[in-house]
Amino acid sequence: MIAKGLDYPNVRLVGVISADTALNLPDFRAMERTYQLVSQVAGRAGRGEHPGTVIVQTFNPQNPAIRLAARHDFEAFAELELSSRRRACLPPAWRMARIVVRDQDHAKGAARAATLAASLRAAADGIEDVRIDGPAPCAVARIEGWHRWDILVRAASAGAVQRILNTARSRSDLVSDAHTAVDVDPVSVM
Repeated sequence: MIAKGLDYPNVRLVGVISADTALNLPDFRAMERTYQLVSQVAGRAGRGEHPGTVIVQTFNPQNPAIRLAARHDFEAFAELELSSRRRACLPPAWRMARIVVRDQDHAKGAARAATLAASLRAAADGIEDVRIDGPAPCAVARIEGWHRWDILVRAASAGAVQRILNTARSRSDLVSDAHTAVDVDPVSVM
């Protein structure tokens, strides 16, 4: 409640309940979001003339996001997280496009997603430092009767991602419509 920049004077005790819940989300920014939330909330205590106390409830107190946020050690967290993302070929080290294929008919949607993934792989042929992941069911696999699949296009450069998407578009394999959504540089893969 008080993590969003509100400044209440004389807050001397702040509790963070289940601080590591977001760490289990299937999103490449889960550690970053956890660090931000714990760090922001912890920063609310002790802003007045009296020192503050922060109590963090967690099942994993040794997790770097929790441990470094409790110490307000942004530099160490950023170094660790950026290194991890470079090794995993994730943003900001690499560029990404997320394509969500959806259909009310599970079999048709799965087939459309598989066909699109194959087309993207063909479009990526000959381009270095590219990864096409999927199709896989989205983290939220069904919304309001629509089945959903993810395809992730990752490349070392934005130009490579755009070339792959443009090639698939020129072949009419990739069309943004009610069944297909393209998100370049997604903030989340949820």
